[in-house]
Amino acid sequence: MILLSASKRLYIDIHDESGCTAYAPFHKRFPPMQSLTLPGLIFLLTLLVPAPLGAQIPQPAAQENASDDETLGSWKRVLMRTEFTLWDVTCSDSLHCHAVGDYGVIIRSSDGGGSWTQKLSPNQFALRSIHFFDDSTGITAGFRGSCFRTTDRGESWQTVNLETEATLPGMSVVGNTVWLSGEEGTMLRSSDRGATWTRLASGTDVMLDAISFADARHGWASSVQRTMLRTTDGGDTWTAQDIDSFLPVTTICARSAEECWAAGQHGLLLRTLDGGASWQRIEAYETDYVSIAFDSCGTGWAVGRRGAIVRGERDNLRWRLHDLTTAVSLHGITFLPNNTALAVGLHGMLFRQGQLYPPPAETGETKTP
Repeated sequence: MILLSASKRLYIDIHDESGCTAYAPFHKRFPPMQSLTLPGLIFLLTLLVPAPLGAQIPQPAAQENASDDETLGSWKRVLMRTEFTLWDVTCSDSLHCHAVGDYGVIIRSSDGGGSWTQKLSPNQFALRSIHFFDDSTGITAGFRGSCFRTTDRGESWQTVNLETEATLPGMSVVGNTVWLSGEEGTMLRSSDRGATWTRLASGTDVMLDAISFADARHGWASSVQRTMLRTTDGGDTWTAQDIDSFLPVTTICARSAEECWAAGQHGLLLRTLDGGASWQRIEAYETDYVSIAFDSCGTGWAVGRRGAIVRGERDNLRWRLHDLTTAVSLHGITFLPNNTALAVGLHGMLFRQGQLYPPPAETGETKTP
């Protein structure tokens, strides 16, 4: 159904099996962008190599001429006095959010992502992932075995000794259990919200860039070096799986014991519904994907190069461009309980979608069957 509001703005009424309704603005179509053609190894290096360890930390630049109302498509840029690249973002509720990035930057918001404060981790190594179990307790990890834990909403962060110097870009959380993955096949598990850790045997020595668990037993781990692993016992043992694709996988999202999604370079998007025995290629907007996630309605979202924000349609069987922001690259996306979403990326870029599923206009509308 197409709705025409009093302001003459078109909305398209979209329904999915979960009962969620999306009234997506029908706005200008962006021209298809050229995909990057760098080989998988270069792509891996651009994602994983932080700024030189001995380099002087750049000073945040003031953005005096930027407008507080700067809007790019349907996502609004949130201006911050920082240029640190951000890699991941998470929210424990509709108000409290955290994001992490290069130089150990940790930013925090208490108003749902409208404004942020910044601090640096003790060792200032790049942080790649973050998760909060509740309003108070959270964990973050990243380069050179860096891992920090907070129990006071991020006011202070305590160092957690992982007994490894491996870089750990992958994190997955189910309940109180956390898994980390990274360099040389390193894999770790904690069953007490990150307080203590056990080393797991992955059976590989490649960089495991991503890890995702659907429940306490079933999960996948992947590498841009064309490696895909699956476990059915919580990570105690892992089995290699074949993916019929030359393109590297950069991000994964496990949704059930049988369903997992994998995304990568040049618009690569794969789905399995049989535990990884077979993988189906899904039609998707062509960009180099960095992160994939699903909102509470079951709709898939992915972010990546050239600031692309992509959304699944038709039961996630087709993924189309939702917005093309001015970010050079977006690295993480998360969803708040109040119908809001946040995306973070290169040079401290942070974007906010205030109405993930906007309602139709209440007055002056004409309905067309």
